[in-house]
Amino acid sequence: MIDSFLTRRTGALLRLPIAFMVIGLAGCDNVEWGGFDLSVVPPPPTASPVNDELPDVERLPDRPILYHVSRGADGAVIVPVGEVADQGIEAIDAGPDPDSFGARFISAFMRQDAELTLFRHGRRAGTVIVDSAFVPTDACRQLPWATGTLELAGAAGDATEFLAMARTQAPPGTVMPGRNLQPERRMEVVGNIMAEHVLRARRAQLPNWAVARRQLQPFPVAGSQDLGFTATFLVGDQLQVGGDDNGYSLFILYTPQPPTGYDTAYVNFTSYPVDGKAAPRVIDFLDWNRDGQADLLLEVFGSRSSWFEAVGRVGDDWRRTFRDRCTVPGRVLPVPGEVGVAAPGQPPATEGTPAEPPQP
Repeated sequence: MIDSFLTRRTGALLRLPIAFMVIGLAGCDNVEWGGFDLSVVPPPPTASPVNDELPDVERLPDRPILYHVSRGADGAVIVPVGEVADQGIEAIDAGPDPDSFGARFISAFMRQDAELTLFRHGRRAGTVIVDSAFVPTDACRQLPWATGTLELAGAAGDATEFLAMARTQAPPGTVMPGRNLQPERRMEVVGNIMAEHVLRARRAQLPNWAVARRQLQPFPVAGSQDLGFTATFLVGDQLQVGGDDNGYSLFILYTPQPPTGYDTAYVNFTSYPVDGKAAPRVIDFLDWNRDGQADLLLEVFGSRSSWFEAVGRVGDDWRRTFRDRCTVPGRVLPVPGEVGVAAPGQPPATEGTPAEPPQP
């Protein structure tokens, strides 16, 4: 009798999960069964991830930033160029909301009293301390600009332009200790001769060389006691924003070949009717990625705006390592005489692929 009762009771208990499952499938909220009052409570709704509720925002740079600094009678104007990468520079994208991005960028990198180390011709030239920052409305790229106070060292000389990086990320600046960067007569002669070969290979009009050469800039080459140099030649154009799409520009980087020769390591020929105006000048050089070789920062003038480019050595070749060309009216660099920037009397003394050999 007892065994029979226990058997029936055990069987009922074993059937409990099945009853619960049936209840769940029936969708009942309250059920009374076997002396138990059961309530089935649905799970709470799953919350959406927090990131899905936030608007998309542009990433702030997480690598060192290279800046261009213009010196004026009332201080300096600081313009970010881009993020320093292993083999060049990468553009900084402000995205669709430059004001919002600019506020975050200023808070992270251009806050008041932030310190940047200045460089001129590859050497440390002092410090610039940020006073204030803003997002310009008439710049080619709407990245924040800052004004600052200069504290110059002897290496600055009378320079009006510098490269700069954050004090905690600045390279040693020892690419060119104590070297003389004055152009030599042989650079002018060899530069003209080799430029003529390049133009003849492209069947381009030969210029009046004394008028066409607008800049000649020596720079140190790693592993060589001799300097390399760059030269910019213009036909029907000036080193400034504006003009038309006639004429051409020729930019050549020459590297030393012992004992007294040079080679064309990089050539950029731009036919304005084909590609539009692009007139380059070298701003300065610096080993900003710490690979032991100086890289060159250029300002390139178009018919409506100017932009930054960079040329450096990648492996055994010299090539363009950065280009942030503007296609809308605006400017990259401060106009001389504005925002405390002094107007220099002359430009500094002063698309490409590795140089091609002359073609018959």
